[in-house]
Order: sequence, then structure tokens, then C-alpha cells
Amino acid sequence: MHPHRKKLADFFESRLFQMILLGLIIVNAIGIGLETSKDVMHKIGFEFEVLEYFILGAFILELLTKMIVFRRDFFKHGWNIFDLSVIVISILPHAAGLTILRSFRVFHSLSLFELSPHTRHLLAALRHVGPSALNVVIFMLVGFYILAVIGVELFSEQFPERFGTLGWSFFTLFRLMIYDDYGAIVRPILLAYPYSWIFFLSATLILAFVLLNLFVAVVVTALQRAVQNDEDPLEKNVKDQAKLITIEVQEIDNLKNEIGELKKMVSQFMQSKR
Repeated sequence: MHPHRKKLADFFESRLFQMILLGLIIVNAIGIGLETSKDVMHKIGFEFEVLEYFILGAFILELLTKMIVFRRDFFKHGWNIFDLSVIVISILPHAAGLTILRSFRVFHSLSLFELSPHTRHLLAALRHVGPSALNVVIFMLVGFYILAVIGVELFSEQFPERFGTLGWSFFTLFRLMIYDDYGAIVRPILLAYPYSWIFFLSATLILAFVLLNLFVAVVVTALQRAVQNDEDPLEKNVKDQAKLITIEVQEIDNLKNEIGELKKMVSQFMQSKR
């Protein structure tokens, strides 16, 4: 890599640049939030627009410089692709409804959290939880689908507002899973269908107790694995050195015991000679 490109690459990786970028991201996100206020936009709308174009220009300059410096390696990092997508959407003319996507650049600040070992463990857990969580989500969707179909077949005639369609049945089951007006939903159905308690009890056990707790268990397990696999190098080195010292101390104690036994044997031999 050319020396000038190397200097720029080091600058992009420096904490100073990350803090400047984080400041621009936060200011941009706050500005987007204030744009939702008609009173604020009526008073200082022009200033906000100028600030928005200034920050957008800074982001474009950042991305173009990174593409020149890193070239093909630029597209190997997910954050760069995400930033590029957001910037392209931002410069589209009349991108109504898509402007808020620029606020997602706030999530870029998560990359700074990797400087802390505690937050690094959390982010590593979120990265590793994906495949296992996907399996649990599939199980949950299958369970929701089966119970939703049963709910439509059983209660759609008298309670169309709860189980009239598959979509409403899904929504009602989700409310039951999070205990949102559980009694208000279940009580009138129990009066009309006395044996419906079997359905609701089964739905509560499957969705709220089994599958939801299984999802939590998957996340907790992933966090524990991340803590074990992403141990701080300095801390790991200290632990390894402590283990070596412990082993050496044990060997010294063994040698002391052996020397003590030899002394006893020598003293017994000398006494027998006398």
C-alpha cells in the first residue's frame, strides 16, 4: 500500500476519526428527529437543511475517500456496505419515506463498543445467536400457525374480531403470549365455549412458557460462549502465567517433601552406623 494511503487508512482506524464520525452521526440523528416538529422547522428549517446537506457531504466524502484508500477491501466490511446503501438512499431525489433510513447510521456507533471488553462480549453474543435464534423462531412460527388455524376453526363464527381470519388469530395469540388483556380476551370465549380452556392453556404453555423461554435460553447461552471465546488477551495471559506459577509451586513443594524424606533416610542410616 502506498505510504499516503497507509496514513489515511490509519487515520480512518484511529479513535479520533471514530469520535468525529460518531459526533456527526448523533447530530444527524437529532436533526432528523427535530425535523418531525413543524414548529421547529418553521423557525429554523433553513438552518436544518443546510446542516443536513453539510453532514451528507461529509459522509459522501468519507465514503469516497475510503473507497479510494481500501479499494476492493472496502466492500469486505458490512458497515461500509450499509453506509453506502444509506447514503445512496439519502441522495435520491424526492425519497419520501426513506429519509428516516439515514438515522440508522446511529448503529454505526456500535463499532466503538468493541473497545470495551464487556460490550464486546454482548456484540459477539448477538453475532453468534443468529443461527440458533433462527431455529427457535421457526419453531415459534410453526406453533403460532398451528394454533392460529385451530383458533380460526373453533372461534371464528362467534368471535370474528379475535379469530375471524388467520391474521387476527395470529395477533390474538401474540397478545396472549405477552399477557396483553389476557382475561378480557379469554373470559367471553370461555363463557361461550366451556371447553376452550384446553386450547388457551395449551397455547399459553407452548408459546409463553416453552418457546419464549427457549429463545431466552438461546440468547443467554450465546452470551456465555461469547464471554468464553472472546476473553481479553491480557487477562488470558495473566491467567496462563498464574497457572504456570501454581504448577511450579506444586513442583517445589514436591521437591521439598522428597528432600525431607531423604534427610530422614540419611539420619536413620547414620544412626544405624553408630
